[in-house]
Amino acid sequence: MAHDGLVIQTAWGNAYGPDAESWLKFNNVTSDTAEIDYSSSRGMKAVRVMRAADRASGRTLVLGFNSAMPKVIPNTTTFGVSTAVLNELRDTGKTQLDLIPDTSLQKMQGELTLVEKNKMTVAIGNDQVPVPAVHATAKFQAGSRVAQGDIWVLDNQNNPMLLEYSLNFTNEKVPRHERVTLVTPGAAMQGEMQQALSTMREYTTRGIHFDFDKASIQSSSDGLLDEIAKTLQNNPLWTLSVTGYTDSIGDPAYNQKLSQKRADSVKAAIVKRGIAPERLTTAGGGASNPVASNKTLQGRALNRRVVLKRTDR
Repeated sequence: MAHDGLVIQTAWGNAYGPDAESWLKFNNVTSDTAEIDYSSSRGMKAVRVMRAADRASGRTLVLGFNSAMPKVIPNTTTFGVSTAVLNELRDTGKTQLDLIPDTSLQKMQGELTLVEKNKMTVAIGNDQVPVPAVHATAKFQAGSRVAQGDIWVLDNQNNPMLLEYSLNFTNEKVPRHERVTLVTPGAAMQGEMQQALSTMREYTTRGIHFDFDKASIQSSSDGLLDEIAKTLQNNPLWTLSVTGYTDSIGDPAYNQKLSQKRADSVKAAIVKRGIAPERLTTAGGGASNPVASNKTLQGRALNRRVVLKRTDR
């Protein structure tokens, strides 16, 4: 269920290139509306307001976020389908779902056809959790423009969010593909981080967001960086190594340098928050030590991470 501070991270690819990332943070959640602050590694920032009434019965999915789009788009859903669409798809095997694919707001009429009900794995915090999913084929059309492919929706009528989609559009050579890679509940992570560093002496973070193919840290990472600094302030004898990791796309030497620069950026951000620089060392792990398959969007997203490890004895 949507709640204040909830962050959904996705990995996506399209004609502009593979493996960009986006983050959807929920704020000001009430029984009637929820505000979604969107940011992506390609620099897009946008805000959209999701209405509970539309989430219950809307029949049009707005695909993607853009600052040129209105905050409220009536009778549409955002990053998911409505309860009515999910229930009809489950009960009858087909349902009407229209699509708004871009800033033109032109609607493509469409239909979903049930393929199967199955399980998908989603990272929730640091746990890999199998969740129920509905897999459907999709076809949308407006004049000569056609989009078709597959979508996977969380099989939960209270939260039928889009877990993954892959759609081929007319005149677009590369399919649009997006996958949820991490769900971070809104509660502060300081307690979890401190416990992990106290017992296992290591903590993996995936909430530090970088611009695409760069070492610059996005402002959406500020909360987690604050928590790292606070953890170190609460434990003045601790010292940490900060190691950046990438996926396997690209040249190994380039990835190693990028991961080193990202680790250095994290150190600089923590030092800026009042931690002595000699308490932190950095390293670039590149694509070494993968924790998931580099053959999938989800796996590559999980491999892009920053690992904190205690070095004090």
